[in-house]
Amino acid sequence: MKNQHLYAIVSTMVLFIIASYIFSLFQELDYTVATCMPHKCFCEAIHHQSYIKQFSNTVSSFSFVYLGILIIFQNQQNKLFQIFGLFTAFIGLGSAFFHATLSFLGQSFDLAGIYLLTSFIFVYALYRIYNLGTIESMILLIIINFVLDIGLIYTPELRRYLVGLLVVFGLLSEVFYIKSRLVNIQTKWITYSSISIVLAFCVWVVDIQKILCYPQSIFQGHALWHFLSTLSIYFLYKYYRSEKF
Repeated sequence: MKNQHLYAIVSTMVLFIIASYIFSLFQELDYTVATCMPHKCFCEAIHHQSYIKQFSNTVSSFSFVYLGILIIFQNQQNKLFQIFGLFTAFIGLGSAFFHATLSFLGQSFDLAGIYLLTSFIFVYALYRIYNLGTIESMILLIIINFVLDIGLIYTPELRRYLVGLLVVFGLLSEVFYIKSRLVNIQTKWITYSSISIVLAFCVWVVDIQKILCYPQSIFQGHALWHFLSTLSIYFLYKYYRSEKF
């Protein structure tokens, strides 16, 4: 177990170094800026001349990467949980890309990662409710995310509403699964997960509305959103792992 944590830490550090190099190369390109530019990209100050535009928001994104890699290492025999870990890590890399570059491409990758994980919650519930096969579940995931990613290009203003809908559908599907089956699972973990994401959302609102805003501080509300969201995913993972089939 200790080795798995060590491997995850080292892997995350390596990915951070590689990502930083990619961000420095991206800085030299002519790219379309994110839709939040120039004044709505959360509270943290934007360092326009740096290849990492928002340092705290970028670095804190790697909490997702660490957790995702750890989940992958802990589930060598469970492909679905490895996919869950991969999607978690992808959220972190997409978020880091977004905050480092504040580009439309980074914004798209950020949302694509969130879509992947939230759609996984929905599909994993269907997988257990209807005894779907792994291939069927993967096809469903691909179809859902293809439609959502097309929407990112043509209707980016709907992105937050779609995330909310996916979370609601996922949670309702999970509730239906618990109620319709005699499930041996520790529901306390999904309660903790729900509390964490609600707290995270409250922090997100306070930060983006700049209610408590200190742009030059290393302590940023949006970074706290990243940590609380990572904690929510960790509790969700514990919930899934607690199920006895």
